[in-house]
Amino acid sequence: MNEDWSAGYVVETGYTYGAYPELNPVRAALPLLLKGLRAPRIETACELGFGQGCSAAVHAATQADVEWWGCDFAPAQAVFARDLVAASGARAHFFDDAFDEFAERPGLPDFDYVALHGVWSWVNDEARAKIVSFLRRRLKPGGLVYISYNAQPGWALAGPLRHLMKRHAETLGAPGLGPAANLEAALSTMQRFFAEDPVYSRINPGVTDRLEAVMRQDRAYLVHEYMNRDWHPMWFADVEARLSAAKLAFAASAYMSDHVDALNLSPGMIGFLQGLPDPSLRETFRDFAVQAQFRRDYWLRGASSLAPADQGRLLRDQRVVLVRPASQRPSHARGTFAEMALSGPVIDAIYDQLADGAPRTLGELEAGLPPGADFSALTASLVMLISQNAVQPAQAAPAAARASETARALNLELARRAAKASDLGFLAAPVTGGAINATRFHQLFWLAMRDGGGPAEWARFAAEVLARQGQALVADGVALAPEAGLAALEAQASAFADTVLPCWRGLGIA
Repeated sequence: MNEDWSAGYVVETGYTYGAYPELNPVRAALPLLLKGLRAPRIETACELGFGQGCSAAVHAATQADVEWWGCDFAPAQAVFARDLVAASGARAHFFDDAFDEFAERPGLPDFDYVALHGVWSWVNDEARAKIVSFLRRRLKPGGLVYISYNAQPGWALAGPLRHLMKRHAETLGAPGLGPAANLEAALSTMQRFFAEDPVYSRINPGVTDRLEAVMRQDRAYLVHEYMNRDWHPMWFADVEARLSAAKLAFAASAYMSDHVDALNLSPGMIGFLQGLPDPSLRETFRDFAVQAQFRRDYWLRGASSLAPADQGRLLRDQRVVLVRPASQRPSHARGTFAEMALSGPVIDAIYDQLADGAPRTLGELEAGLPPGADFSALTASLVMLISQNAVQPAQAAPAAARASETARALNLELARRAAKASDLGFLAAPVTGGAINATRFHQLFWLAMRDGGGPAEWARFAAEVLARQGQALVADGVALAPEAGLAALEAQASAFADTVLPCWRGLGIA
């Protein structure tokens, strides 16, 4: 590893190929409005430390009215992100700069929106200071920052495990084997250690459950999560103190489940937190109440409160759309304290109006509510549906239309890559301005649709792709014969046509 430019960050193993929904600025307006805060108009946006750039590339392709910029100091990841953007034809500017280098890049605009996913936790204090300096210099007044980070007290058990992993790799690991192999050796040693029932695990019984959960996780993720030189889960107050130097104030959680207190807190705890007069202290106590491990937050540079009439008008103008077929309607919303049934006349009315796949404004949905149901019941129900990824905010129709060509070009590239691998499990939806989950076979069916035909033809196309790759469908651990595999693919293609495809049409994908 060349620490001159990597600063102790793992670069030998590529970051995961995920598209993370909270990074999408289209989603920001609703949680801000629910808190009575004005959401900024976003015309320039930036992602700092974009990893493989999947989210940034999707946002550039689906948000035609936004000029996207970004940096990630791993050159291979910057190349991958640029390749995706080039395939879409979207306007975006991605570089392999460090934060301070990026801030000095000629032609860099000031930003309405800046996003950081996880980066804050994996860099040292010097790099965090550079992030704050970037935000202080480059975020416009009224601008919005999304930042996610490993939080305390939720990492109290995992911290010692991480220490054992890192020390094992540093003392017994072989540099030539790479971080993934050294991590595997460390995990094996830790399993043998905890099998001997040390006093530490007797006093902290949850640690063995945590280790078992770690063992089930993707190894590329684990390398990036645990094996960097710097790893700093932080308290909310510490993050707040640093971001205040950029004139930022906490606005709202970007994680929609957090907006339904009854999902996460007991009635007594809700009352206790409401009785704390200081908002920052309230957030800290809430993190203890829910054992917060990861925070996803919006911060504003100059929060502007809305008059109730303006808040109501802007909320009613907000559009939403189904992102999962109505047949896959979730039965419950689950939080850290409780689960709530997603049923009843208000939920039924929402699904009745969104079932055709077309976006609707909250005002339109309100008009279709049953007698006795009010607007607050509508917003609470929508928040729970959004938290379960059944419904998502949608951007304005003209903006979605302007992004249709670049989104389709990106999807063509993603589907073509799906013919070779299953790493990129998403497609770009111009209606939401973000990514939606898509299985490899659904991507292949979508790709086959370009040549016409129906489910039988799409299934044959997918079967031919598998055959070229020397792959086969597996059922109960046994590879299916070609005829049985084709039949299974035809069943999947028919189900895709009946359920998923109508939803994708509403999202502007098909």
